[in-house]
Amino acid sequence: MEPTLDEKPLTQFSPPQRIALVKRIFNTVTPHYDLLNRLMSARQDVRWRKFTAKRIPVDATKVLDVATGTGDLAIEIARRRPRVQVAGVDFVERMMRPAQVKTAARGLSGRISYAAGDALALPFRDNEFDAATIAFGIRNIPDRPAALREMARVVKPGGKVMILEMTFPRTLGLRRFFEWYLNRVMPLVGRTISGNHEAYRYLPASIQDFLHPDDLARLFSDVGLSSVKAFPLTLGITYLHEGIVP
Repeated sequence: MEPTLDEKPLTQFSPPQRIALVKRIFNTVTPHYDLLNRLMSARQDVRWRKFTAKRIPVDATKVLDVATGTGDLAIEIARRRPRVQVAGVDFVERMMRPAQVKTAARGLSGRISYAAGDALALPFRDNEFDAATIAFGIRNIPDRPAALREMARVVKPGGKVMILEMTFPRTLGLRRFFEWYLNRVMPLVGRTISGNHEAYRYLPASIQDFLHPDDLARLFSDVGLSSVKAFPLTLGITYLHEGIVP
């Protein structure tokens, strides 16, 4: 039987245990996922995705969205870029069912496709996309360098790899407030609305266990991406990192 967060902290999970935990959690949070994202970020998550979509290369025609979940970023990219075809992949297929419904409701089914896929073994050819994105998903992947290399593999030379992810603000006062919010408010709100105790303990734990923005920028360089940029959003509680495939 797989361990739970009641039995040991996230930092003590082995990579296979962490992957199993992620699958278990994201198979149960789907009905309330979008609502809780909006509530807990005060709708800042919408603004963050819009900024990311604006950073897609202007000449892009094909974009991959890894860990697409309920499709919010894939939909925002397609909505903002009428010439772009978007492929969304996620290893939790249940998460993509609302994505397909939302995509159809917006008349975008002809431009967005969804498929099951592992970020460490993407089901696409080399150099197939003009950009690859992942929003709030890289912290759920234990082998982050491998995930970045795999995203770079499927992007054409000169294309972008982009990661949108929450982190801790650099300012001490903001860090203390954010830590209080993550550990006190977020689990209470999440548990009250979704009834899922473990999921909304995992979320703050995964954010606190994630890389510092400077470390993530170095990781981009370490896997061979160039012209690395990092954009702080909403006082630095979220960053967009991007790098160019050589």
